Amino acid sequence: MRKLTSLFLVLGLIVSCQPTDNAVVAEAFHHKLYLSEVLEKTPYFASKEDSLLFMDQYVEAWILQQTLLAQAKQKLTQSEQNFSAQIAQYKEQLLINAYLQKISTDSALFAVSRSELADFLNETRIAEEPEYRDMVKLNYIKLSNKSKVYNQIKKLFFEESDRAKALKQLETICADTIEYYLDSGRWFYTDLIEKDLPFSFSDVNVKDKLDIVQDGYRYLVIILDKKQQLQPKNTVEEKKVAQLLLEQQKKVEFLVNYQDSLVQKALFDKKAIRYPIIF
Repeated sequence: MRKLTSLFLVLGLIVSCQPTDNAVVAEAFHHKLYLSEVLEKTPYFASKEDSLLFMDQYVEAWILQQTLLAQAKQKLTQSEQNFSAQIAQYKEQLLINAYLQKISTDSALFAVSRSELADFLNETRIAEEPEYRDMVKLNYIKLSNKSKVYNQIKKLFFEESDRAKALKQLETICADTIEYYLDSGRWFYTDLIEKDLPFSFSDVNVKDKLDIVQDGYRYLVIILDKKQQLQPKNTVEEKKVAQLLLEQQKKVEFLVNYQDSLVQKALFDKKAIRYPIIF
């Protein structure tokens, strides 16, 4: 690894000799990395030293990527390098997700009535007096066990090196076709969230990563934090969390029913046909 001071000198020479963003900062296997590309990826830092440190790490990562890419192209056969089917699948899934997200933007479709919220809270009520409540922070995704994007989602979901970027990509991929919760800052009461997950929080620990298959669904879960807090039952915060869960459930039910109705209509109109499988 080059030392930071060496990078200062190199970048200084580059800037002094070529005072444009088109200066080449690295070359690898017939590819060039320009200063303009690095600057485009560099976030704002208060100090020049922090900016240069980020740029140094970016250049190192680029060289590594180009080196591995060249090695892969050299060692893999043409058939092993062919990912056209996976790319086409991914594009199709993105199109479907974009459409389903568009038709489910109206929050009024998933409004939770007072009676629905009251019934839900009554189902989880144990006592009226204040008590210590188990709480948890988590990220989770629930998807069909046959999902075509499972492997990609799992890789991003358990990503540790750039968590913020991975979560942003996940929100795009998941859209509204999958039940998910990726906000890492909210505490949930475990007796509420356990209704939607196939395990007990008493059996898991902080930082646990779970991949559970049950009833045709796959659950990806990361336990971010746990605590106990003295709380009365049915607080304002609890009602907000319960309403959020109910709205999410309604949205998922809406999309499942919508997709089923589309298929039934396509079959009825003879735009889709199912033939018997004989083997």
